[in-house]
Amino acid sequence: ADPAADVRPFVTNAEAEFNFLAFKAELQVAADRLTNYSMASAVTVILFVMRILKGFDFQPRLGLVTRTIAAASSDLTHFFVLFLVVFYGWAFVGMQLFGHQFKDMSTIANSSRTLFTMLLNFDPSLFYSEMGHAAGG
Repeated sequence: ADPAADVRPFVTNAEAEFNFLAFKAELQVAADRLTNYSMASAVTVILFVMRILKGFDFQPRLGLVTRTIAAASSDLTHFFVLFLVVFYGWAFVGMQLFGHQFKDMSTIANSSRTLFTMLLNFDPSLFYSEMGHAAGG
């Protein structure tokens, strides 16, 4: 055997491989579009609920919710600004500490998504198996 010869341990079909990679890219685009659609749908539902609550304003007892939110809007705004600063601070720390070993913390977007999932899930044990290795444990 010639040591300088190109080694191909298995035979591949270049066209089929290219078609598969193109299909995979198209599938990723479709998944990204579905994510964007889901986000837009969530925002639409939130706006719809807010519009319904505004419609309740004519009735004194039902309008209590909207008047309370309106009265607390300044405090709510400050809370959400502070929440976002702390949340993205933790997301950045997670990306810096675990991003090189844990795919779900590799970018700010992934880290934010993982942190938000942990926040809403209340069960961090779902991530222990993957993050335990990233934390050296």
